[in-house]
Amino acid sequence: MLFVISASNAFAQALPKATGRVNDFANVIDAAVEAEVDHRLDRLEQTTSSEIAVATIRSLDGMSSSDYANRLFKEWGVGQAKTDNGVLVVIAIDERDMAIEVGYGLEGVLPDGLAGQIIRDDFTPRFRDGDYSGGIRNGVMRLADVVEKQQVLTPEELAQFNADSASPDLPIFIGLPFFGLFVAIGFGLLGVGLRSRSGFPRLFGSLFGGMPLLMSLAFLGRLSLMTLFPFALVMLVLGYRVGAKPAWRDAFRNTGKGGRGGSSSGGWTMGGGSSRSGSSSSSSSSGGSFGGGSSGGGGASGKW
Repeated sequence: MLFVISASNAFAQALPKATGRVNDFANVIDAAVEAEVDHRLDRLEQTTSSEIAVATIRSLDGMSSSDYANRLFKEWGVGQAKTDNGVLVVIAIDERDMAIEVGYGLEGVLPDGLAGQIIRDDFTPRFRDGDYSGGIRNGVMRLADVVEKQQVLTPEELAQFNADSASPDLPIFIGLPFFGLFVAIGFGLLGVGLRSRSGFPRLFGSLFGGMPLLMSLAFLGRLSLMTLFPFALVMLVLGYRVGAKPAWRDAFRNTGKGGRGGSSSGGWTMGGGSSRSGSSSSSSSSGGSFGGGSSGGGGASGKW
């Protein structure tokens, strides 16, 4: 826990500080374009109080673009504190990756699907040609226009944007066997661990099978609910039955003194006490001249 907290603090300290609305830390924006974009964002803030910030960086330092943008958004506090009407655009040059983070108050105006469309249509086409100034100008101007209109999309428009931004479905003949292998091994071991009262197979099985099972929902949807979830239950039952056999039971449990010929102990072989995990809350002050807004992880990311 101390290591995790220290690493988190170190990352927070490494985040760049805002110098204005347009923060060209990677030095890829022409001076004229930077001035034009800054003027447009200033006009947007004057008319709507909404804030849009841009940050170009060289590297994400091992983070995903969406996680980096979320943390930087919280650090800078983009948007007004009372209305959370901020948008942050993060562009990582070395990874050729970017993300748009949207504040709570603008999620109805700038939903994830629309943010993804703006990345695909306005930012990344110019980025692929090495024209970062042109891509940033086009994308930020489009964002400013959307935010300025303050038009909340209808459910039909939201559905259309989400359909357009959805990633291609994973082919069934690849997805089912792939996730099914993890489910079979993981839930089989979980069943063995429950029957033999062994800690390691329970922990390993729940992670090895549970995480891919949840991930399959994103790729397979209802098909996962109808196939992999019942399959997981079947493997859990089979593992539980197999765990009753002496060979399997003794393989995961203590076998007494000397390790052979002795009677197996009746306790759990891994753990036995209770564990507590503490939760820590962190607060970040807004950087630059932003109003202290917050976001709930809404937005989109994309590569070029």
